[in-house]
Amino acid sequence: MKSSMLKLLTILSLLNISLLANEKIDADILKYEKRKISSILKRQKIELNDVTVALKKDLKQDGWYGYVFNLTFTVKGKKLTQKDTLFTNGSLISPELINMKTKRPFKDMMYPTLSKKYFDKKHLIAGNPNAKHSLVLFSDPLCPICLDEVPTIIKNVLDNPKNIALYYYHLPLDMHPTARTLSKASIIATKMGIKNVDYKVYTTNFSNFYDGYKERDNQKALTHFNKVFKTNITMNQINDVKLNKQLEYDIEMSEKAFVNGTPTLFLDGEIDKTRMKYEQYLK
Repeated sequence: MKSSMLKLLTILSLLNISLLANEKIDADILKYEKRKISSILKRQKIELNDVTVALKKDLKQDGWYGYVFNLTFTVKGKKLTQKDTLFTNGSLISPELINMKTKRPFKDMMYPTLSKKYFDKKHLIAGNPNAKHSLVLFSDPLCPICLDEVPTIIKNVLDNPKNIALYYYHLPLDMHPTARTLSKASIIATKMGIKNVDYKVYTTNFSNFYDGYKERDNQKALTHFNKVFKTNITMNQINDVKLNKQLEYDIEMSEKAFVNGTPTLFLDGEIDKTRMKYEQYLK
């Protein structure tokens, strides 16, 4: 009995020591990041407002951890945010680490694990919500890479509905001025009961009608959308306050997932930079 109690006390003591050590490492690397960023911004005469830890991840590599920081600073009176990444094993700090086996940077895995909130049936566009595996896709209807890859991803899940559930989040990028209109028109068309709207948007490729990077005429984009889908959606519907909030929700969810480009794919809640790992679950 005494021996068991002694073992338990020893384990608890070691856990406390480990916890305190980790807390010290957390504090030390945050202090280092603040000092580093302050020095850089000071030379550029930019005011640093705050530095916080947005994510800490165990790399499962000889005690190494990755940290993602949220940086907030003021430039010409405007507050901006940016992320930065550092790695440490408690005695060394590095801005980059490469996995010798995969030859890929560990920065590629510095994303949060998606919460259940992302697996919302409202965002399900293909597959079975009770499937063993899930995909969460963030995409822009005018993104060239999306146009190449997204139709295949959607079609693969449509053809394998029992194995995978696909959840889609609209992420229209500012570099494509009419992308928001196409995304909102897609939401409206889906509510109208039109099936596989997003798949048809990508297989249609609206960049064939106009330059997605230069065109700013949203009515022109909507006119093409209406012709393709045989709808009569108006700009008043596109500019609806509730619809705007719905799109902003998708964008906000992408920010929480650290997504800043398209297409971005998560498999079973974890980032998949290859966008191909899900294929092992296809029939």
